[in-house]
Amino acid sequence: DEDSTAGLKLIYAAPHCHAPVCISMELYNANTGELICHAGAIKGTGSSAKYDENGFLAIPPCLWSTNENDELPPPILLPLNTTLLSIKRANATWPHTGEMASWQMRGVLVDQADQDLRNKQNAVSQSFPYLRSSSSLVDGRWNNNNH
Repeated sequence: DEDSTAGLKLIYAAPHCHAPVCISMELYNANTGELICHAGAIKGTGSSAKYDENGFLAIPPCLWSTNENDELPPPILLPLNTTLLSIKRANATWPHTGEMASWQMRGVLVDQADQDLRNKQNAVSQSFPYLRSSSSLVDGRWNNNNH
């Protein structure tokens, strides 16, 4: 239901384009101009590492996580009406027919009530930073983690 959904939190975005011409791809939030993902091709060197074949191209995905231990940026919340803009850069000196590009993405739907609660928690923790470590707002009520 569109009214009860805050949007989608993006957790994975992987560009798909054809070698040998694909150089990079970028994904933007066209509503805000924010760069969501930049992915550039990495040329294989032929080492013994998995997927490192000499001369082959790989384009790693952009990843987000809510787990701080993953050392990834937090997921980006995209409202359901977000317009996305994709830019692909290609080397036109290589002859290749059937040039194309697309994105393969995964996300998690966010319930509006959950997002409203998170917004309250963020507003309170920004207004009262000394409460961050000892208390939290749970289901609209204060929860003191020390007791």
